[in-house]
Amino acid sequence: MKQRSIIKPDPNLQNNLMAFGFDCGEGWYPLIEETLDKIEKELENYPELKNDFEITQIKEKFGMLVIYTSFITDEIEKIIDEAENKSMTICEVCGESGELRERNHWLVTLCDKHFEERNK
Repeated sequence: MKQRSIIKPDPNLQNNLMAFGFDCGEGWYPLIEETLDKIEKELENYPELKNDFEITQIKEKFGMLVIYTSFITDEIEKIIDEAENKSMTICEVCGESGELRERNHWLVTLCDKHFEERNK
């Protein structure tokens, strides 16, 4: 992942949880990169807000990608919602086509191969 000004990890966890990095599988990294690119492009429309905006956490929750921010505009909310919905069609492990499934009372988004491997 490339360095981004909208991700400002606080090693003391006082401001955000990005000190932990991305709390999800690598299969979603391309989707995260795409989403962060879109957010950064959208922030160009708000130069007065750009320095105050930051991603505070990126993680898997209930089988989908979740992105938390310091504040949100309607357009950034749409970008994040799009990514969250798309994540439920991408295997969190490998990035191939996947689907939201239940495994041992947990929701996960996995391809057939990784779902089978985890159920052995």
